[in-house]
Amino acid sequence: MELKDATLLVVDDEPYYCEIAKDWFEREGCRVLIAENGVAALQLLENEKADAIITDIRMPCMDGVALVKHLKTRGSYTPTAIALTGFSDVPARDAYDLGIEAQLSKPVSRKVLIAAVQAALTDRKQVWTSPGIDVRSEYHQIGSTFDSLQSARDNHQIAFGRGGFCLRSELAIPDDTEVEFQLLFELERQRLRGHGIVRWTCAGEQCIGVEIRSIEEGIDWIDKLARENATVSFIPGSS
Repeated sequence: MELKDATLLVVDDEPYYCEIAKDWFEREGCRVLIAENGVAALQLLENEKADAIITDIRMPCMDGVALVKHLKTRGSYTPTAIALTGFSDVPARDAYDLGIEAQLSKPVSRKVLIAAVQAALTDRKQVWTSPGIDVRSEYHQIGSTFDSLQSARDNHQIAFGRGGFCLRSELAIPDDTEVEFQLLFELERQRLRGHGIVRWTCAGEQCIGVEIRSIEEGIDWIDKLARENATVSFIPGSS
């Protein structure tokens, strides 16, 4: 979806930020709705449909995290959430699991905010097949072979979200590391190969969360998994 075709909901208890965001996105052709907190946002969404939400984290009545949790219980991929905060309130693992696709610190520039929302509105398959990923030899390599997708899920080895996957791994990979992954599911005779970025790691649980950036093999298969994902997570918080 293009910005000019989108309806956005901006949720912030500071009118100044609401008006700035409204002006920025209306200039892009968006329809923009405003709510002063999570409670007001949920009330508004009873009669309105938003394609994406830009929400502050710290607000009275109901904060941004509680708002996104309420939306997640509805079991819908939309609205997509972009979180704005002046604080590191939400760990990356929790944010991606809730379905928040980007956390941006206030003050945020117009260019950065617009780019984040456009990326969130873009169909995953289009993102994963778009040119521009620089394939370099220094990518960290991730490889795993599973008996089947079902057994991998049942044994908590892997879980897929709509934008990435959580993988059981003993590898110590720093956050924001670019990786090349190759996952083989033998029963399905399916190989998933591509590039991504490690968004969080948990050494104690031996798992990592990877955002998929591009797919070289298995695009239709992973696209189907992402669309069928019942967790509504962008990257699941556990496998």
